Amino acid sequence: MSENRIVPANRIVSASVFCLLIAIGVVGRWFQPDWCFTPLAAVSLFAGFYFARPAAAFLVPLAIMTISDLLLPAYASPEVLLFVYAVALVPVALGRRLRQGRMLPGLAFYAVLPAVSFWLVSNFAVWMFQGMYPATFEGLLACYIAALPFFRSMLSGDLLFTTLVFGCYLLSGDLAWSRLQRVAQRSDRP
Repeated sequence: MSENRIVPANRIVSASVFCLLIAIGVVGRWFQPDWCFTPLAAVSLFAGFYFARPAAAFLVPLAIMTISDLLLPAYASPEVLLFVYAVALVPVALGRRLRQGRMLPGLAFYAVLPAVSFWLVSNFAVWMFQGMYPATFEGLLACYIAALPFFRSMLSGDLLFTTLVFGCYLLSGDLAWSRLQRVAQRSDRP
């Protein structure tokens, strides 16, 4: 005879947040208004901050990338794909730092770093493995310069979506706390 097990509410909430973050990331990558203007870094940063288990946090961007890449154009080489997936994990690591209370530089600083690291790493991979640019310092510089419009778009998206994701989280906490206070006040009445 099997026992009925009650799933704790915090597990249900965590699973819901996990699925919601993946859905936001996938839809954001599929319907981006401008190339690289997506919520991927913001939801990855939040996943690193929110989830106690690092495996759950790091799985969020990997799931987003894997699912959304089913409908997006293929990468030009497997090496570029590996570099892109690896750098997509940077925001999770930054979110883990936020979780540890290392907010000295502030959330805005952490929102800027994913775009910078993506621009540096992904364009180095393109220069190194795609043969589109000469294998010289000038070729690398040309690759970085050509990617500046994408960097600007990604940075704008990262800042906007990080503000929205963390703002919603903070607002939901304030709303939940206000609701609990109202319920408590009602129960105190004779």
